Amino acid sequence: MSELSKVVQRCNPDFDAARGISWQVEGPVEESWQEWMKSSFEPLLLPHLFRVLDYSARQSAREIILLDAELNRSLPPWPRQRSVEAGRSLLQQSTPRGERLMARLQEAIQAGVAFGHFATLYGVRCGAFSIPVRTAILSYLVQELSVGARDESGRLKLLEASVGSVNEFLRISSNGSTEGLRFHG
Repeated sequence: MSELSKVVQRCNPDFDAARGISWQVEGPVEESWQEWMKSSFEPLLLPHLFRVLDYSARQSAREIILLDAELNRSLPPWPRQRSVEAGRSLLQQSTPRGERLMARLQEAIQAGVAFGHFATLYGVRCGAFSIPVRTAILSYLVQELSVGARDESGRLKLLEASVGSVNEFLRISSNGSTEGLRFHG
């Protein structure tokens, strides 16, 4: 958990743990998390993050812009709005010197071609800092968890329950090979 928190501090240094990204607790925390995992994260956000990380490694701004627009169409209204708000906040943070991909995305957002969803911009920032795919995805989950699971032991429990689906997705996406998991090192 401490390694993932360090990734969050590096890629999202102004992270506001009191501000939700796309998970809204409805009912008991554990049940709400499992429902969000099944309805939003696994079918939408996990593949999105994976593809953004892949295209970030290739510096493919056009494809990332298309993915951002696709995510915008796929998310329900509340998570869509929160994701864009969190993305705009992330966009205000400084990027590594010489990072052109984020500048191209910012231009696309200003032109109305992209929306600037948090998952998109966070994936690009993780790519800029050469964060490995699995670590980037799990650090995204840590940020989502920080709003609904207030104590660290609760966050850790829910994160541990989620690791299996992340690992399975990555295994299937890489056709059982670990090579596809090392876009960034």
